[in-house]
Parts: sequence; structure tokens; C-alpha cells
Amino acid sequence: MSQRQLFLAGYILFPGNHYIGAWRHPYSERDFNDRALFEDVGRTLERAKFDMAFIPETLAHNPNFARFGLSNALKHEPTQLAAVIAGATRHLGIGVTLSASYNAPYHLARTLGSLDQFSGGRVAWNIIMSKGEATRANFPFVEELDREQLYDRGDEVVESTVALWDSWSADALVVDKQTGVFADPAQIATPDYHGKYVQVRGPLTLPPSPQGKPVLIQAGDSPRGRRFGAKWAELVFAIENNETDLRAKRDDLRRLAGEAGRDPDSIKLIAAVQPIIGETTEIARARQQFLNTLIGVDAAVAFLSQFVRVDLTGLDPDLRFTDAVAQRATDATAGVRLLENLTALAEGNGETLGSELSLGEVARHFGASEFTPQLVGTGAEVADQLARLFEADAVDGYVLSPTHFPGAFDDIARAVVPELQRRGIFRTEYADTTLRGNLAGRRYSPGAGA
Repeated sequence: MSQRQLFLAGYILFPGNHYIGAWRHPYSERDFNDRALFEDVGRTLERAKFDMAFIPETLAHNPNFARFGLSNALKHEPTQLAAVIAGATRHLGIGVTLSASYNAPYHLARTLGSLDQFSGGRVAWNIIMSKGEATRANFPFVEELDREQLYDRGDEVVESTVALWDSWSADALVVDKQTGVFADPAQIATPDYHGKYVQVRGPLTLPPSPQGKPVLIQAGDSPRGRRFGAKWAELVFAIENNETDLRAKRDDLRRLAGEAGRDPDSIKLIAAVQPIIGETTEIARARQQFLNTLIGVDAAVAFLSQFVRVDLTGLDPDLRFTDAVAQRATDATAGVRLLENLTALAEGNGETLGSELSLGEVARHFGASEFTPQLVGTGAEVADQLARLFEADAVDGYVLSPTHFPGAFDDIARAVVPELQRRGIFRTEYADTTLRGNLAGRRYSPGAGA
């Protein structure tokens, strides 16, 4: 078996996700408040030996998203959902998205630390910087910062949170009934952290988990976001639509990690992909076309509007896309850039788009995958595509985005995973009981870095 192993995560976003028609699929579940549904999802991913279930987050209501069932239209508190999945599994990691902008370090450290303890060391923290008028309205007591300042504050939040996790040494918990010593105070440090944005004294009220601390994930792609990820993250989540861009991003992150004093091999790039699987190539292509029929143009325009931060709803969907953007946007080049990205994605998926696309056409193309590459074919063909980028050192793994929830994960487990195992690039059994153990083959030591 190859020493380097592929990392696989399942994207737990509902009722829609990168494909906005997911909840309308005839095979999709409807009761997203059913605990048993997510227990079953966890067990499916674990049977297939996935590394992780990846849970995103949002902190504001969007009426159009609610109306059309778009991503984050219904959102449970991530750590509560993670606890449900953790309770139904024994090896599967659970990635929890929590904002570093609207959560205090002590709360983050204790919440994620407790979840990491109760799961046996299987938790990851996906660190996001939250911004936007709707979100800010729910947290009026938090100082508004620009993007650069958000990352500066984020550095302090992560640094202080890690310091809280590190406040108990591995030997601090004694529990000696004979001497009456429960914990050794000499083995518990007080971080007493003072930054520009963050102050927290500590220590935490928890010893380290079996994996030492939660694994850190990040997804920011601005130059400042990449530096942040290279400094802290063990996994970086990417949505890129071609091998060249993926390899360039992976190489850049590894370079930045080295400049930050880290081992470049300690940071892994995991790319979003959307498998569409059929018993034959022709059936898979037919399923891809069927998925497009579930995308309503009004829903697609609403989804696109959120992405480009320009309200395009209410416009004639037959308008040329660039003209529609010019009517509503202060920066007309935004539409040109998006069209260029969409064209590149289509070419990567074997399609050709014209230069005179209408607003409705662009929105429906975007709503099919949100720039997430669609891997279409038989299980063996999809496995070939996953293996090719991995073996070319363009990625270290994938976050698999379902076209129907949760049945797409069953399709992947049955048709794709055995092919990856046959190629020797994906495990047949878990190597460890912790997420970090399966990810890096070693346990975290306080003060030693990621």
C-alpha cells in the first residue's frame, strides 16, 4: 500500500449545498431535524473509512435561501450536530465550523475541548472569519473590523485558544484516591493572554484529549487568508476547478508553512469535488443532465447574488449576464471575472459555454456546483479522476459534496471507495482512534506546534 494516503471528508450541508437542487432530488431525505438521519450519515461515512464529516456554519438568516432551500437555509448549531454524529461512530472525525470573529477564545476552547474529549479525540475546528451586515446585526456588541484586521484578530483568537488547550500537561490529571490529589497544580499553567483584540486568563478546566487538541482547518484564499492558513491549519479546504490552480495553491501553502517555521508536510490541501456516479458512463451523464432540471432559475439567481454580493433578483433572466451585472453592480468587472471562472469550470467538466450567456444561464450553471468540479462517470472512472490529482501532488484529499442527501454518500461508499482501496491510496481500516492519528500518524504534544 502506498505510504501517502488520500484524505476523504463528506460535506454535511443541507438542504442544498454546492448543488442547489439537492433537497428536490427524489432520493433526498426531507426531515433535516431528524437525529437518526445524521446518525445514519455518520455510520455510512465510517463504514467507508472516511476521515471526516465536515460541518459548515452560517450566523445569519437569508430569506431567499430559506424560500428556495439553498445552502444554510436550515442550520443547526455545529457542535450539537457534531455530537450526534460522534455518538453514532467510533473512528470518524468531525470537522466543526465556528467563527473566530464572534466567539470568545475561552468558549471555543471549552466547547471544542469537551467535544474532543467525548468523541475520543476526533474533532477538528474549521476556523472562519465572519463578516457581513446580516451577521453583524446578530452580534452588535462585537467590534466591526476590516478584512485584514479580522485575520489579525483571528491570529490572536487561535493563539489564545491553543494556549488554553495547552494549559494542562498530559500528566496533570492524577486522580489518586490514596493521596487525595485529583490534579497536580504544578502541571497546570495559566496562559494569561493579552493581545490587541483578545484577553483571556485561563487556564482551561479540561485536560488534553486523546489527540491532544482538535485538528485545525481553514479555507480563506486571500493573500492574508493563505498566510493565516499556513500559520495554523493542518487542513486547508479549497474550491478550485483545475489541476494547475490546485497544485499552485498547494505549493504556495507549503512554501508559506515553511516560512512560518512549520514542516510543509504538516499542512494538507483538501479540494471540494462533486461526484456523479452511474453504472455506465452514459448513465452518469444522464444523471448529470437530470440534476440540471431541478435547478429553478429564480433559486439560481438568488444563490448567485449571494456569491457575487450583487442583488440580481428580479431582473429578466434572459438579459445578457454582463448587462445584468452592470445594472446592479458598482464594479462591472465582477461579472466578467465570474464568467471567466465559470467558463474555466465548464471546460474542466468537458463543456463549452458561449460568450453571450444570459443571467439565467449563468445562474443555473453556477447553481449546479458553485465552481466545485463535477466528477462524472462510473465508480472506477471517478476514482481515476480522484487518484490522478492526488498522485500528481495537486491535492492531498477531497471534501465530497453530495448531489442528493445522504444517498450520494452511499453511492460513493459502494462504487468509488473500493476502487481507491484497490489502487492502494485509501485505507481499508482505520490506523488510529483519533482524527490526528489517522491524519498525521502521531499525537499532538503541547507546545510542539500542529
